[in-house]
Amino acid sequence: MPGGLLPALDPRKRIAAVYLLPDCDMACTFCGSETNFAVMSRPQAEAMLVALKDQGILNVVLGGGEPFLWPHGLLELAQTAKGLGFTVQVCTNGIHLPEGFEGLPMLDRFILPLEALDPAVHDQLRRHTGGHHAVVLDRLHALARAGREITISTVVTRENLGELPALAAFLGGLKAAGARIHAWHLYRFLTVGRAGARNGDRLGTSFETFSAAVEGARKVDLGFPVYRRSDMLHASSVAYVWAEGGGLKVGG
Repeated sequence: MPGGLLPALDPRKRIAAVYLLPDCDMACTFCGSETNFAVMSRPQAEAMLVALKDQGILNVVLGGGEPFLWPHGLLELAQTAKGLGFTVQVCTNGIHLPEGFEGLPMLDRFILPLEALDPAVHDQLRRHTGGHHAVVLDRLHALARAGREITISTVVTRENLGELPALAAFLGGLKAAGARIHAWHLYRFLTVGRAGARNGDRLGTSFETFSAAVEGARKVDLGFPVYRRSDMLHASSVAYVWAEGGGLKVGG
């Protein structure tokens, strides 16, 4: 794909999820991300946006790794995407959000992770020095106060199955208090990636158990959709884009 151009995409694809870099400063026990892709260059990223627009995709998720660690200016890239007419989402662990993040006009939606309402359960799954649960709640409340749109992602494992009802009640309450929650995505843990591949025995559940847990979370109308994501690596409407071998690759 010379010049960073993309092949023809499946016409069902409406969203592009972009892996800008593999680096992350967390050690999540379920991490399904690989490390064998490259840091996307700024010219590659800009050419990719133009190619996506040319194919009719106008919704992009900037992710990683942790996108705020991308060394080529994440907010500048987001501004470029906005100028091209994209809806711009950022999928982040929330640790490196800059001062005044809740007012950034080039970001339309923030995708944040929350694995449990119980801090101990969340922090056991999402490991970060000093803890991570409090950081996410702080970011969620700041975005809610500012009226910004939020998507929540949860990886469902054996260790947080029992947390889903409490988490649903919390998110429903946040929505009722005025938070603009766009959706809640429940992903089935897969034994892949830098950590998931070695933690299958500890974290894995059957598809039936996962599906039952999702249906339990859907029992109450929360005011936003709850999506069952059985395979975080494939989605009919999402194209995944990353840099590898000097060019851009597409999957999903």
